[in-house]
Amino acid sequence: ILFILLFSNEQGHCMPLAERHHLRDKAKQMFYHGYNNYMKNAYPLDELKPLSCSGRKPEGRGSLDDVLGGFSLTLIDALDMLVVLKDYEEFERAIYLVIDNVSFNRAVTVSVFETTIRVLGGLVSAHILAEENKDKFKREYKGELLEMAVDLGDRLLPAFLTPTGIPYSRVNLKKGVIQGEAPETCTAGAGTLLVEFGLLSRLSGDPKYMAAARQATVSLWNHRSP
Repeated sequence: ILFILLFSNEQGHCMPLAERHHLRDKAKQMFYHGYNNYMKNAYPLDELKPLSCSGRKPEGRGSLDDVLGGFSLTLIDALDMLVVLKDYEEFERAIYLVIDNVSFNRAVTVSVFETTIRVLGGLVSAHILAEENKDKFKREYKGELLEMAVDLGDRLLPAFLTPTGIPYSRVNLKKGVIQGEAPETCTAGAGTLLVEFGLLSRLSGDPKYMAAARQATVSLWNHRSP
């Protein structure tokens, strides 16, 4: 149904092929505009500030900085799109920039939700795509992205060690939950982590990630309003 709605006009007629190709090419152009400018002006920082065209660093703005972990966030977030666009050469270059340069062994406090959906999700999806396309690579892929995902998953799990199983909203990647951390989160931070953690369990063979995310979701449901 969604596909029909996306490619139909108000009268319900199918979008012309030429228009679909135009929008496809426009989306590709928009992606590379953002990606290339990030790589040129912000990498290896996490994000590009579009007005100054410079990399974004933590600026003492509290929770607004929680998305920044010093792990080349935008690059990891963009890996799967490179495969969608069939840019396998850049995909290979990008995954090895991540493998060779990104480390999660850092005493930085990050958002559990943002780090899960963008970094953990980016790593596991890129791992699957790398396995499917490694015959196109010049360098042998040995599952390094999955190893990084397992490392990150282990660093996020302390946030789930609560009486309810609903995770803290923030966790320090090296020290765990910092004493005094506010025991609160949003519903998305508690109930939408099953895909990433579930896939990590399936790929790694370790059920603990799925179990933690499932417990958070069940607990959220059990605490719903009457």
